[in-house]
Parts: sequence; C-alpha cells; structure tokens
Amino acid sequence: MATLPLASRLSRRSLLTGLVISGASAALAACSSGTSTGAGSSTPASSAAAAATTAPAPTSAAAATSAPASAAATATPAAAATTAPAAQAASSAGKTEIQFYSPATDKLGNKIIAELADGYNKQSTKATVKVITVPTSNHYQKYVTAIAGGQSPDAIMTYDYTPIVDWASQGFILPMDDYQKSMGIKESDYFPVAWQMIFFHGHLWGFIQEFDFDILAWNTDMFTKAGLDPTKGPQTTDELDKMAEQLTVKDASGNLTQIGFCPWITSNTLTWSAIFGGKYYDAGADKWTISTDQNIATFDWYLKYVKLLGGPDKVTTFQKLFTGNQTPFYSNQLAIEGMGEYTPITVPDQAPKLKFANGWLPTASGVKFGTDQTGGGNVFVLPKGAPHQDLGVDFMSYMGGNAAVLQWNVEENNVPPVQSVAFDPNFTSKVPLMKDWIDVLKQNMMVPPATSPIDPFFEDNLSTARDSIIYGKMTPKAALDDLAKKVDDQLSQFKASHPNW
Repeated sequence: MATLPLASRLSRRSLLTGLVISGASAALAACSSGTSTGAGSSTPASSAAAAATTAPAPTSAAAATSAPASAAATATPAAAATTAPAAQAASSAGKTEIQFYSPATDKLGNKIIAELADGYNKQSTKATVKVITVPTSNHYQKYVTAIAGGQSPDAIMTYDYTPIVDWASQGFILPMDDYQKSMGIKESDYFPVAWQMIFFHGHLWGFIQEFDFDILAWNTDMFTKAGLDPTKGPQTTDELDKMAEQLTVKDASGNLTQIGFCPWITSNTLTWSAIFGGKYYDAGADKWTISTDQNIATFDWYLKYVKLLGGPDKVTTFQKLFTGNQTPFYSNQLAIEGMGEYTPITVPDQAPKLKFANGWLPTASGVKFGTDQTGGGNVFVLPKGAPHQDLGVDFMSYMGGNAAVLQWNVEENNVPPVQSVAFDPNFTSKVPLMKDWIDVLKQNMMVPPATSPIDPFFEDNLSTARDSIIYGKMTPKAALDDLAKKVDDQLSQFKASHPNW
C-alpha cells in the first residue's frame, strides 16, 4: 500500500505480524468445540469451513470468464469477465452476490478498490461483489475468526504478505492449482521473486497485486550542504559509512541534531542483510540460514552506527522529536534512508520542501550492486469454506488481471508483479518515480520473503535479537545462534502438529 510513510508502514506490519498467529490461535480456540485435528493441519469441522480441502476445478463458464493474472495468457486478460451489452443490461437479480474482505481503509486504496469492484460488477454476468472493508488494525484476526467459524467470505485481500504462508499451512486458504491450469497462469509471466511469493510448497496460493521493496534515498540539500555530490548516492557500504559520518551532527552535549544514516530506524534488518549477501531462509532447501557469516557481518555493521551515533538511546531521543507523518527524513534531519516505492508519491503532500534522489542500495564487498530484498505485497487469496469458490476466483482473477493491476500500481505507485505490466509504456510513462525500482528488478537479484509458516515467529524474534545486539546485551554471533535455536525449536513444534506440510 502506498499511502503511509516507511516508518508507519513498518510499525503497522510489526503490529499485524503479532496478530497472525495469536489471531489464528484465538479463532481456533473459540471454535474448539467444533474442530478436529487432521494429519496436515488444524481445520474447523463446521460444514461450511470443511467443505473442501483443495480448490475444485472451475466450471467451464467460470473458466471462460475468469481473467488470468498472467500477462500472456489471453489477449485481454483483465477484461475476460466482460459481457455483451444486452447482458450488461440484465437485472442484477440474476447474479449471485459474493463477499470480498478488503483492508483498504485508506482513502486512495479504498477508492481504487471501489472503482475496480464496480468495474467487475458491470462486466460480470454471474456475480455482484460486495466489498466489506475491515480495518487494518485487526483485519487478520477478523479474517481467521470468520474462516474458523465457518463464515468465510468468497475472497480476501491482505495489505501484507506476512500471514499468507501461515494461513496456507493452517488450512485457512485453499490452493488454486486447478484454476491455474484452466486459466493458463504461467510462472514466466511474473518476476521470479513475485512468483515465489504465491507459489510455494508445490501449490499456487493466490494472486499478487503488487509487491514492495526498498531502494536508497538521500536528501540532496543535505548532501550539497555537506560538500557531497547530490546526484550520486553511495554504491558500497564503505561509501555509505563515510557519508553517514560526514552528515551526522551533534550538539555540545552529544545529543543528535541530525543523523546521516541509521540502519535500525529505516527499512529493516532483512533488507540490510541482503546487501551483505545474507538471507535467513533458503526456499529451495526449505531451511533457515540464520547464524551465517553474512548475517553476523550485518550486525557488526549495525554496531558501527551504535558507536557513531552514541548508542540506541541517543537515537530514540532524537526520534521522539518527530510525530505522525513528520519523519526525520521528511523533516530534513535524516540524510539517507531505505525508501519503499510507495513513499515518493506521498512527499508532495507530507514533505513539500523535501528534495531527494533515489538509487540502488549500496552493497558490501563481494556482493553485486543491485541486490535487494522484497518486503511484502498485497495478495488475494481464496478462504477455506468460501460459499462460492468459482465466483470468488473469478473476481480475484479480475483483480489480478493486467488492467486492474495496471490501475492499482499507477495510482498507488507500486511495483507490478507481472513483467509485461511493469515494462508496459502505459505504466512506465505514468509513474516516472518508479524507474529506479524497475531498474533494480531487471537485475534479477531480489531476495524473496521466507515462505515458511513460522516466519511471523522469526520476524518477531529477529527484532528482539537486533535490540539485544545494539544495546550491547549479546554479540551478533551469540544473538543469532540463540535466534537459530529458537526458530529450530518452533519449527520442530510446527512439524509435530503439521506432519504433512
């Protein structure tokens, strides 16, 4: 989603991550009198929720009107649900109403979803979609409560990637393999990193509308004032460190009045680990790779900034000077940050005096320039127990089709998952701010999110490990060794209760 500055988006993600597992557990506990534990996952035993364990093949009518998310599947992929003018004039009484849960409470996102839903309703001869907007503060919990209680909607959208694998492993969402076959959805149409986010554990789990990642942003006025070339950002971490020192200012008491750069207040640890050649999960081997030399080097680098900035408490005191949307970067007091593609569009309204430039993330020695890490994205999924599965998929495929994806990503300034849309002149000409992000994608050196059901647990505990390091409680190696053990223990517990996953 493109309406929040980076700090707000990340804090919101942290909040919701905590609800993924706790919300699911609470939902299942609430339905404990009507649940049974299967060999593969814990699923509700209510008739609606237990209606199917795999997505059935769509009917021929559904297959003919469903729009594939791939760019090359049909000549007009996003408009496949169109109807003849005479049919459009038919009474909506002949259609089936379906329910769609949306998290788009923000003004822009809500507007786009409403427009797209209206477009679907006008084109479809089979269904009328009712959009039910669920506040993002607790939408994950409401989603799983509805699914576990046998009250599933027909389609769901998330504003984050974090819960998707967990939901798949719990049986809350259904694989869409049969629909993939009938609609001709092809891996080659997607950016590799986007495909990995929706195709895992041998199945297709949904449509992705957009995905996010950070590149570097620097304040050009602050660069000029410090005698640095405002047109050139750092290409290596060594260059970044030198610039950060030159751009950091303290008062006579040692309090920070301006920060050049600080890794733990901008972007996230996964992103910074990527530029050191690190990653925490190997999807090909389905293995966590936590305590590695590259990840340890990332936190050794964090400790350089602990020393430069006078410790995390000094940074926290500095951060308290800024409230709401007025981040240090927006307020011209943080020179360099990791910036999501959804941020530039907000600058004219929230920081009209800010002048900045973008470039690829700097990389450590031995790591190719252009390496990056995907942070998340908006995903459409089919909930278990959906009353009208074929119609839900029909609507989802419309929302994941080229025209809808193009509209969303142009208006929200997001990254399209389908290569033909991202490279379409209709997109690139309308969103010139996206050039640096698209150029990074062309390098094909993106690290994907972890497709492990215990990723929410890992991310929560990674934050704890990071804090223990920057506050001097543990060395980077000790903290990552401890995190690796916790993740192994959690994974063992998960596998014991989900032996077929």
